[in-house]
Amino acid sequence: MKLFRQSKQQFFSRMLTVSLLMLISSSLYASPLTTEQRIDDLLQGYFSLNQFNGVALVAHHDKVLLHKGFGYANFEWDVKHVTTGQFKIASVTKQFTALLILQLVEQNKLQLDQTISHYLPSYRQDTGNKITIRQLLNHTSGLGNFFHLQEYQATEARNPYSREEFIQIFCSEDLLFEPGTKFRYSNAGYTILGHLIEQITGKTYQQVLQENIFNPAGMTKSGFNNQQQVVKQRVEGYERTLNSFKRPTHVDMSVPYSAGAIYSTSHDLQLWHQALQKNLLLSKALTKVLYQVSAHRNYAAGWLVDDVKTNNNLTYTKVHHGGGIQGFNASIARILEDDLLVVLLNNTGGAPMTEMTNNIINIVYNMPVNEPKLRFSQQLFQQISKNGLEQAKAWYLSQVSQDNGFSERGLNNFGYELIEAGEIEAAITFFEINSKAHPKSANVYHSLAEAYEQKAELALALTNYQLALNLTTDDKSALINKIKQLKTQIQ
Repeated sequence: MKLFRQSKQQFFSRMLTVSLLMLISSSLYASPLTTEQRIDDLLQGYFSLNQFNGVALVAHHDKVLLHKGFGYANFEWDVKHVTTGQFKIASVTKQFTALLILQLVEQNKLQLDQTISHYLPSYRQDTGNKITIRQLLNHTSGLGNFFHLQEYQATEARNPYSREEFIQIFCSEDLLFEPGTKFRYSNAGYTILGHLIEQITGKTYQQVLQENIFNPAGMTKSGFNNQQQVVKQRVEGYERTLNSFKRPTHVDMSVPYSAGAIYSTSHDLQLWHQALQKNLLLSKALTKVLYQVSAHRNYAAGWLVDDVKTNNNLTYTKVHHGGGIQGFNASIARILEDDLLVVLLNNTGGAPMTEMTNNIINIVYNMPVNEPKLRFSQQLFQQISKNGLEQAKAWYLSQVSQDNGFSERGLNNFGYELIEAGEIEAAITFFEINSKAHPKSANVYHSLAEAYEQKAELALALTNYQLALNLTTDDKSALINKIKQLKTQIQ
């Protein structure tokens, strides 16, 4: 019996040893996360931090590594994203407009170094005789972006316009610099390009898009965003606030037009990528022009162009572009030599698309990745919510002492976000911090005055409107009228 007990003990000891060895062996040789899983985990991280809500597609040599929706296409009805959802892609539209222009060059209907006035004689002659089509494509025309114009700000892009009317009002201002000497991103330039396409072809921009790009590429879920049209699986757009969501302001699609009015799906943008890779829409010679940057910026024709170095010391060409419009932002990035595609479509505005795209590319090439983290505004709002306003203020000032604070504009924007979140007292506190940091800025006093007015502290509002009036170099009439109105209310 004694011998049997010893044998039994030896048996269980051996079994325990074998089990431990098997466990260690399995942990040593367990498969690491696949590329697909790492990309999914990364995007889940951005989603969990309320920084991405949309659809992502990643494809490498036509193999789809990830195609997935995150969050909701419609928050009111709790409708989750599907991969066939149709999004506004905003300025990603520009690469389609650029390709249509180069197709006209290929058909000998247009010359890149000819001027606007040659094709559009009704355009303002003194500037139209200076600006070339190539300069419109690569944003070296000297034209502005029309967002700053008072006429644009007054309408807030709600009104519909005829093409000629819009160009005359918003795309014909004095030049900011001599054409061809600098870079300045210009929606006005791409609006003119769309009008030029219509004038040369005798068709609408929408028709030319459909016939020359969407139909040949098989992009059946893409189109020009006509708001009256019923579009199946059209995704709703929202703006994310610090603690919720809101509906975006209305934009009539005659405003973004050929600079930003296309809608599409992640799969259709993959078809677009494939058509470009295979030169189905444009010759190789002119495709090179599509990616040919100017001397002033890494911007070509509807595409930004950068080098990407991989972990094996190869250097690839990344062509990419983002877009943002009320309620949406979009991004497409392509590695030309390695047939890699990253598409991100978001319907809550403000997703960190560049960071997300770069992280996905780094995962594919097994390079270091920056893990998703809370934005600074999210961290600060979290401080307010958890620790109270005074501690949040102290925390922010400690960040400023370490050069981690907001810029003047960033802090001003944060103040307005606080107002939207119902935190008027906090908004006043941070507007006051901004006014002390930038005592010669009319804008910070104007913002502080608006916050005091919303809190019904009219005397303080009046004081700050007057400070803004004394400092402003812009048109003073609106401020003068506001001050008169407040004085009457106070009396």
